[in-house]
Amino acid sequence: MTTKQSLKIHFIFIFIFILTCLTACNNVDETSNRIYQIITTEYDFEETLLNLDVAISEHNYRIIHRSNIGQAVRDRGEKDYPLSTVISFCNITYAKEMMEINSDLINDMPCIVTIREEKEGVIIGTKLMATNTNNDRQNDFAKRINKSLMLIIEATVE
Repeated sequence: MTTKQSLKIHFIFIFIFILTCLTACNNVDETSNRIYQIITTEYDFEETLLNLDVAISEHNYRIIHRSNIGQAVRDRGEKDYPLSTVISFCNITYAKEMMEINSDLINDMPCIVTIREEKEGVIIGTKLMATNTNNDRQNDFAKRINKSLMLIIEATVE
């Protein structure tokens, strides 16, 4: 192998490495930019949970599951472990529309909101849907769902 061929191979590997790093960084940024959360010090964990139940139903969604993660850890013996709950909810009309736009979006359903105790207060958050795909209908749908999710979170802490 000549020096010129060796340099070409090294250049290709460096280019692939840089491209991989840039792609990984973009994915991290997109994911972190899709997290929407608010900290409340006005309500404790249980009050926030009750407020969320009301906000979800007022926005035409139905709660389908609760994962009481913090309580489960407490039940295993860590009595002071911070409470945290993941709530899954859905609107069948939206789910049907979503499936007709792009059936791969089922991976974004059901909608999920989390509540967790932290030192600074109770944090309520969600992961928003991607709005920068190549499918305009999907982007419009995601923007509507994201707006709904943000309104639910805001109503919970008001």
